[in-house]
Amino acid sequence: MSLDRPKKIEEYILKHLQNGPVLMLDLVEKLKIDRPNTTKQAVYAALRGLKQSEQIITYKGVASINLTWLNSMVNYFNLTKHNYIKGLVSDGDFVNLEDKDKIKYYFQSPIKADIFWTHALYLLTEKIEKNEPVYLYNPHEWFLLARKENELELFNTISKKGHRLLLTAGNDSFLDRYVKKYFDNSYSQYHVKEKPLFSENNYYLNIIGDFLIEVWMDKNITDKIDKFYQDTNVWDEGVYERLKSIIDVESKMKIVISRNHKKAEKIKSSLRRYFVLK
Repeated sequence: MSLDRPKKIEEYILKHLQNGPVLMLDLVEKLKIDRPNTTKQAVYAALRGLKQSEQIITYKGVASINLTWLNSMVNYFNLTKHNYIKGLVSDGDFVNLEDKDKIKYYFQSPIKADIFWTHALYLLTEKIEKNEPVYLYNPHEWFLLARKENELELFNTISKKGHRLLLTAGNDSFLDRYVKKYFDNSYSQYHVKEKPLFSENNYYLNIIGDFLIEVWMDKNITDKIDKFYQDTNVWDEGVYERLKSIIDVESKMKIVISRNHKKAEKIKSSLRRYFVLK
């Protein structure tokens, strides 16, 4: 599907949604400008088709790109690119880093950072041995609360590739314990620490073989997430909306991908004791 020169109604809709969620009534007006004689019924029929194919989601009259579908497409195109240029180093090709090399990336929103972050995890799990576990450390595993479908898709993909996913949360509150139900205690395991492993509450870490993905979120946001976790003892739709309002804002994020065998092994040894590995 080409979004540069759209022809079908569906392509126009996806092009408009590239910049963020849009009221469906506004989409109708935009499509009338893009494609004169396009009817309201035709736009809503196209929206229903895109929703049925899980390319978009709609809520309270607003349409937006389904990030689960978007992540799968990002993964598909980048894996394809990687397979076609295998053995060659291209600009920003972090899978070919040498030991002790690193690349830094900067993002202006958590959503954009999360898409790239997920894509990096997909690519790096392709590179490591089949039985090598993937270690994740999050101060809070809020991704399973705010973006459950995307996070579970990531977990399932990693497990299907033969890797155990071992996630450590750095805090022990009600919501930290609540997400434990999403792990099968075999190929996906979860451990809650009473005290954080690292002093920075905005620092997230993934270890995939010798590769490290280090993420620094906006400190203002992570301070709000901390307070949200401290003040919350129930999970419902209202609590979900409160969490979404905290994270769905423009904010700076930094992701550093490095390859460092010594550092990776040291951190893995400190996390490994919390899990059952056969």
